[in-house]
Amino acid sequence: MASTFESELAEALRAERGALAAYRRLARLVRDPELARLLATFVEDERRQIEELLATTRALGIEPVRPSLRRRVLAELLAATVCLGARRMVLRLCLDAEETRARWYGHLGGFLRQQGELRFDASFARMARLKLQHAQALGAWVRSD
Repeated sequence: MASTFESELAEALRAERGALAAYRRLARLVRDPELARLLATFVEDERRQIEELLATTRALGIEPVRPSLRRRVLAELLAATVCLGARRMVLRLCLDAEETRARWYGHLGGFLRQQGELRFDASFARMARLKLQHAQALGAWVRSD
């Protein structure tokens, strides 16, 4: 596998771990109970996504990157800004990140297909769909704010 592919896979894993930290904090901080429930489901989705990404990475013979304390702290600090009235901005950033990760998974899956590796098509498609679902749900909240 190309080292660029490995670095993109590592960045996807870092991003998912950051999203997990951000959504976990946001779910506790937002005042709207419906939004808090949505974000709590995102936490569970992120846990499953990380497990699937870890399994895929290992199956490809790549050692997964370790969790980044800096990434987690920054994600939690960003989420904490909702207490300062920045809910719409934080949700917009999360929406943009979800859309970006959906594109990444499409790209990563496409790269593997070009290499003749088809075992992970369903996995990358599933991961991309989840990110698009998150983006769509966040978009509804961004538009309503």
